[in-house]
Amino acid sequence: MKTIALFLLVIVGGIFINSFKNNYSQTKKVWRPVVKKLKVRNKPFSVEIADLNGDKIKDLVIANGEDSSVTILIGTGKGNFSEAKGSPFAAGYMPNDIAIADFNKDGKPDLAFANHDRKYLTVLTEDGSGNFTPLKGSPFPVDVKPHTHGLIAGDFNSDSNIDLVTDSWGNNRLAVLFGNNDHGFNAPVKYLEVGKHPYQRVRAADLNKDGNLDLITTNLDGDNTTILLGDGKGNFKEAAGSPFACGDSPFGVAVGDIDHDGNLDLAIINSPTITSENKGHDGLTILMGDGKGTFKPMPGSPFATGKSPSRLAIGDLNGDGIKDIAVTNYNSNNITVFIMNKHGVTTSHTIKTGIFPSGIAIADLNGDGKGDIVVSNSGEYYVDVIFSN
Repeated sequence: MKTIALFLLVIVGGIFINSFKNNYSQTKKVWRPVVKKLKVRNKPFSVEIADLNGDKIKDLVIANGEDSSVTILIGTGKGNFSEAKGSPFAAGYMPNDIAIADFNKDGKPDLAFANHDRKYLTVLTEDGSGNFTPLKGSPFPVDVKPHTHGLIAGDFNSDSNIDLVTDSWGNNRLAVLFGNNDHGFNAPVKYLEVGKHPYQRVRAADLNKDGNLDLITTNLDGDNTTILLGDGKGNFKEAAGSPFACGDSPFGVAVGDIDHDGNLDLAIINSPTITSENKGHDGLTILMGDGKGTFKPMPGSPFATGKSPSRLAIGDLNGDGIKDIAVTNYNSNNITVFIMNKHGVTTSHTIKTGIFPSGIAIADLNGDGKGDIVVSNSGEYYVDVIFSN
């Protein structure tokens, strides 16, 4: 097992590039990050965090678009990582979005990828030691226009099989592939109408507390987000009031209870500058959920970010029990971190990253009870691990 070198860069207190206060009270728990540069062998695009080998310690899943592979880094629980035996693994052409679920029902997490510039999805199964091989039948073809971008996994028809949902933004639809008992996917694919240009990400969560997964899309050319409420039988209907306005050129969404009221909320990045056609202002829009599938903007939205926000993640970074938000700014080479309280943003911090930060995820990587940030930099061979202090 090859040990990955870690290079330490400490960032504390006043060295934040940008910090501001708004009208809300300052959080009592001060957030002071420590940044480690994690060298990898391929330029990393997307990143997700999961316990892949059953040791109850978080590991890293890194999609490498440059050489069509996935790198698996096994965590120690103390903030260090080593590359899994056999990593990187082939993951289909230009793996983009990552979904993690148990596709073959062996109790171990498996990986699925949306393959950019291709009309298929790749699924890899795991043997419990961090080794991954293609699921029988993978890659799975899907007729989308022009190709796959976003991906989410879940059981949408309550048959105990994992299903996949990807976008078909060229005709303003989602494509649902229902899993079957043979660990594959049934034909035909089910298509769902959504808003205009549902690009880059599709996500799922139980937004109305009925026990069934619902779907969320950000509609780049509609300046809104579509909410499709699931009935647990594979059917969906649009929520009352959907689509909901969410700022200029929404490019991605993360789901979580941001204001700690028991209802799921949406954090959405606005990124007209990441496209060549769209106009408007970059930023972060937060939509507050009512627990019934409808949403309204948080006061102050949209909040300022860097240039061309591309991904975002939600997690408690300072241990106060309130979810915070971190956003990658692709053309600024930094991230914006929003420390939250129940009423909104308390402080915002800008932290320098590597070149072209493309992926981001949050989890407690060193066992201190606070969320840590992982950023994949697609313009270089480094992943930034930002520990909450």
